[in-house]
Amino acid sequence: MGRADAQAGDLLGVAPASIKNLRDEFDPVHGNARRGWRGRPMRPNRQRVVGELCDVSDAALLEMIDRILARDPEAVEEVVAPLSRPTARIHNVAERLRTGRLAEAYFLEHSERIVGITPALILDHRALACGYDFGVERRAAIAIEVKGIKQSRGGIAFTDREWSEAKARRADYWLVVVGNIEATPVARLVADPSTVPDASCTYQTTIAASWRATVSVA
Repeated sequence: MGRADAQAGDLLGVAPASIKNLRDEFDPVHGNARRGWRGRPMRPNRQRVVGELCDVSDAALLEMIDRILARDPEAVEEVVAPLSRPTARIHNVAERLRTGRLAEAYFLEHSERIVGITPALILDHRALACGYDFGVERRAAIAIEVKGIKQSRGGIAFTDREWSEAKARRADYWLVVVGNIEATPVARLVADPSTVPDASCTYQTTIAASWRATVSVA
């Protein structure tokens, strides 16, 4: 057991041996010199994690892990909670989380140009799960939500809490969309996004089938 296992165990509050065992279990599916567990199939829940995240970029995966460790409400709700339910799926949330974080960083750096407010007056509310990302010092009515898209045009998603805040605050709810996020970012401010004409609500349910049979060993 190495020092890294001990450090990770201390940070996460778990036994270092648990960290080592998890690492060993995932070793066979990664290109490294470690052989991990030999002669033992990977557990189904580990296989599911690999299947869900196999197409996620390293950068997005690291961003997702950072946000989970920081107990970011969005990451917990959209990654940890679905993975804990056998039938729920993530639908590549990790990439979307990374795109969102890049957009937020761009906004914080260029807020004066985008919304006319200096970065020093921007209040970070991302950890509060209050329906928007940022507030403005001495302007309590203003709520700022930041979304990112990879291209210059694309769809964005609101949580029900975000949309409720937008409907309640109207012109005081500012949506900042940052497009071309990984090339040449371009930001657009949309005041009162609840008036966008093509906005629509969808409901998602998960359906699972199971089969039962009666058997006798008598």
